Amino acid sequence: MAKAIMVQGTMSNSGKSFVTAGLCRVFKQDGYRVAPFKSQNMALNSYITKEGLEIGRAQAMQAEAAMIEPTHWMNPILLKPTSNMGSQVIVNGEVYDNLSAQAYYKMKDSLAPEVMKAFRHLADENDIVVIEGAGSPAEINLAENDIVNMGMAKMADAPVILVADIDRGGVFASAYGTVKLLPQEDQDRFCGIVINKFRGDVEILKPGLKMLEDLTGKPVLGVLPMEKIDVDDEDSLSDRLNQKEIQEGIDVAVIRLPHISNFTDFSVFELIKGVSLRYVTDKKELGEPDLILLPGTKNTMADMEWLIENGLEAAIIRQAHRCRIIGICGGFQLLGKELHDPEGVEHGGDMRGIGLLDLATTFQGDKTRTRIQGTFSEEHNLYHLKNRCVEGYEIHMGTTENLGNAVPILTLEDGRTDAYMTPDGRIWGSYLHGIFDNEELVFGLVHEIMKEKGIDPEADELSIAEYKEMQYDKLADLIRNHLDMDRIYRILFGDTTSADASGEESCNPQEEKKEAEEGPIGCGGLRDDTSGVGLVHLYCGNGKGKTTCIMGLTTRASGSGKKVLLYQFLKDNTSGERNIIDYLPGVTVIPSFDVEKWTFAMNEEELNDLHRKNDEMLDRLFRMAGDYDMLVLDESLYAIDKNLLSEDKMIRYLEEKPEHLEVVLSGRNPSQRMIDHADYVSEICKRKHPFDRGISARKGIEK
Repeated sequence: MAKAIMVQGTMSNSGKSFVTAGLCRVFKQDGYRVAPFKSQNMALNSYITKEGLEIGRAQAMQAEAAMIEPTHWMNPILLKPTSNMGSQVIVNGEVYDNLSAQAYYKMKDSLAPEVMKAFRHLADENDIVVIEGAGSPAEINLAENDIVNMGMAKMADAPVILVADIDRGGVFASAYGTVKLLPQEDQDRFCGIVINKFRGDVEILKPGLKMLEDLTGKPVLGVLPMEKIDVDDEDSLSDRLNQKEIQEGIDVAVIRLPHISNFTDFSVFELIKGVSLRYVTDKKELGEPDLILLPGTKNTMADMEWLIENGLEAAIIRQAHRCRIIGICGGFQLLGKELHDPEGVEHGGDMRGIGLLDLATTFQGDKTRTRIQGTFSEEHNLYHLKNRCVEGYEIHMGTTENLGNAVPILTLEDGRTDAYMTPDGRIWGSYLHGIFDNEELVFGLVHEIMKEKGIDPEADELSIAEYKEMQYDKLADLIRNHLDMDRIYRILFGDTTSADASGEESCNPQEEKKEAEEGPIGCGGLRDDTSGVGLVHLYCGNGKGKTTCIMGLTTRASGSGKKVLLYQFLKDNTSGERNIIDYLPGVTVIPSFDVEKWTFAMNEEELNDLHRKNDEMLDRLFRMAGDYDMLVLDESLYAIDKNLLSEDKMIRYLEEKPEHLEVVLSGRNPSQRMIDHADYVSEICKRKHPFDRGISARKGIEK
């Protein structure tokens, strides 16, 4: 069963999603199997999993940070507001009902079994589950049937970190008030406070932090500075939506609809040099953009009324002759001529659309939810993409049909036509969320506009996938550099006696009970039956079989219930044993970093850089190793022999290793110093090898 830790906030948009994602990436980097979880999410930004199930976008983002596939288990309840008083309720990825706030409040405790089913599923498959709360735990009017904040913490028996936003002011009052408004048993679950979005000199803040610790009895785990890190935002509180400035280059205006959803569809435009993205709520703000984007909406017909009433519809139509206009999902529906709702799914009745595409949409009760691919038409070569494949996901209620003059441009793999445009291709729409994650499409569009404006397009430097990874790693660095991760690990793995400011009170009120029932828990959650003296093994020699031996030993340890941490120096991640070892219970394999050339082909600078990286990896592995029974370092002896890993560092670690830790090293030519520090030395000598007869390494035998 995984260890769980929960991130709650003093208010909405305090940074819970951000910190949760950062912790997921840190834990993943440190070799743990980690998953995000949020029992109940209220957001219009959603995501469709590979199974065609709908979850909050934030949990999909956090799954990306954890480097795993998003699943519906990560967000069993999603509330998508349809009005100020009601929401569409989605349970386990599927529409449950449309309920008023009062009706949902009365029945939500009946969903607790579904919440725990999802949590346990993740806990069974991972080492750590990072749980995100919602809003604030101090919403005392909602505490009775709570399944998302302290109620969830109790069900998961999770310690809680409180995130407080200093940028909006009142951080000490909000943190103190949040803690002290709760009953004592809930206060006891708080293991620390994180101050988020700080600008300025932290030294000036320190006296206040000390007072906050004294008043609450909870430690401040760190202060996160305000830093621009570009990860997907959760909902309409996003700071992105406040962007108003028009800059040089291409001006892209997104219509900020009242029921805007999945606005992150357009985040990619912010990454392209020479493009400025802004959000518009008034006809006076629209100006004369080069591109108008109509986003998704949870209530197309209500937002159509809003466009008409505030004059934005007329302003958009006036710009249609000179700029490009694109609608996605609900925005696509708005661009059509007719909107029909015979079943009262959204609004009821009939209504006109903006009328720029010759389309009619009819709303129906069944919801389309799917990840799907489509192919651009060969006949109409939009942005020179004929026959090119794109991928996205659909989340909509209703079907859209061609009234005769709309031009189809995208055929989905199931045979449906998805996207339509005007004959000149300047106005078009699609149901596919994520369509702009397809780089050829977004660059084709931007470069076409640039050429019309006489701007020389810069080289396409953007890789969306690489950019996202850079941002997640940047977020992890922020968490590591500014939070007390050693303390957080102690909180997670049971050594919590020093987790509060007083140094006296256990962070997890259930820990003493568990120790009494199950025996003492060490730093890695290991029981007495796996304790003992750990020894050092060396597998060396010039014969085939060193790695084969240590993989067999790894399998034996796994089969005996031991936890094993394994790393392979100077190897890529493709050897056959990895297809099995990666999935053995209790075995954590840290992926090797990419090495683009053989060591014999490297110059001195490249060899020194590889030595530095290997030493840094060794530091990381021994930091992690205290939570394991066995540390396996394949080809470490060979790396030392080739001066690509520090022998002094290795020996120091062997001398200082935790008493219980078994360390297994392999490779050729161990020095006498290494042999002297080993308890086992097993040498594999070559008598014959087919390589000597010109037979190269064979898959499944030597590799």
